[in-house]
Amino acid sequence: MDYQFFALVAVANNVKKMCNSLRTRKSFSAEIIRYKSAIYAKSGKVKFVYFYVLDPQSVIDGQPKLKRIRTKFNCFATAKERDAAALRYRDEVNRKLAEGWNPLIEDSTHKSWTSFSDVLEQYCKYLLKSKKDGVMKDKTYVDYTSRLKMLTSYECSHRLHYAYQYDKNWCEQFLDYIYLDRDTSPRTRNNYLGWLCSLGTWMCDRGFIGSNPCTTIKSLPNGDKHRKVVDKDAFSKIEAYLKENDPDFLFAVQFAYYTLIRPNELVKIRIIDINISEQTVFVSSTISKNRHDGKVTLPKVLLLQMVERGTFNSPGQYYLFGSKFVPSEKMAQGRIFRERWSKMRTALNLPDCYQFYSLKDTGITDMINNVGLNVAKDQARHSSVAVTNHYAGKNQLKAQPELLNYEMKK
Repeated sequence: MDYQFFALVAVANNVKKMCNSLRTRKSFSAEIIRYKSAIYAKSGKVKFVYFYVLDPQSVIDGQPKLKRIRTKFNCFATAKERDAAALRYRDEVNRKLAEGWNPLIEDSTHKSWTSFSDVLEQYCKYLLKSKKDGVMKDKTYVDYTSRLKMLTSYECSHRLHYAYQYDKNWCEQFLDYIYLDRDTSPRTRNNYLGWLCSLGTWMCDRGFIGSNPCTTIKSLPNGDKHRKVVDKDAFSKIEAYLKENDPDFLFAVQFAYYTLIRPNELVKIRIIDINISEQTVFVSSTISKNRHDGKVTLPKVLLLQMVERGTFNSPGQYYLFGSKFVPSEKMAQGRIFRERWSKMRTALNLPDCYQFYSLKDTGITDMINNVGLNVAKDQARHSSVAVTNHYAGKNQLKAQPELLNYEMKK
């Protein structure tokens, strides 16, 4: 059993504990009377229908109480018309009240009154099932359950009794807690916003709320990302150092730079995925981040190194990069690249903005400059050139030579 397995087991156990905690924290809200049926009554000459519904604000204040709503029916010309209209209205109101309708809550449904503890318990089960069935990636599952744990902790002191109370105001207060009280970065706050939005979508799809309250909450400006493109001088130092001290990791660095394959995908590439005649590497949908099959070009400089290194002497089912960056029967973890890169960076006294993932930024930037944006997009397996441009080092993009002397023909 490897490190990742134990990590996932630990997360799963935490989620189960969270679900059990939510199950035992059934609030008093389940016992609250939510409405009193509509009645057609008369006071003097005034005829009206009245009923009572639970005041949402009173629940928030911790003193639940019913609020009376009254509708007059004196606008009709005859008593017969007044009676008929009032009785129709009374019956319709009673039907809607039984289904969970509350006129004091927008988009109210019968599920709007589900206790928020029950909602989160169902969400826990959904996450566990999604991870088990492969619908959700392991990393996503870990991220979501971590944020759910934070929300559950916050909710203990800022209680939501019902699903409908998951509104924009509460979500903004939670985000302020993450950003201000916990003193996190704008990026962390925005990541929580994205997760809250996904939770809101899940609740909408299941009828707990009528609309997603997070869609109108704005993200904070992130500024430039900390990770930077590796400049040529630094790259030369890296290659010289690794050539002398760790040639196997040097090949992994060059492979990541040319193929733009992500670290968590690299460790799952097998030798059989490499087509020598086509000069391609097949990235299966089962390991790809975008869950689509893809092929990337394998430049000749890499192919020749693989032949010299005897890569193809290993069985086809071997993983290209094992724990020591050579072919191995056992799959390694994506963190091996980052950990080895960190040691190399320390030895060369390079800034921490140069990360292993910077190789992808660097590779994309150099490809755009030398062979064009569309080629870089295809090699990176991006859905659009806009995504590819996001990875590129803007200060290194060059002017297009074809346009230097271009002018409109008359």
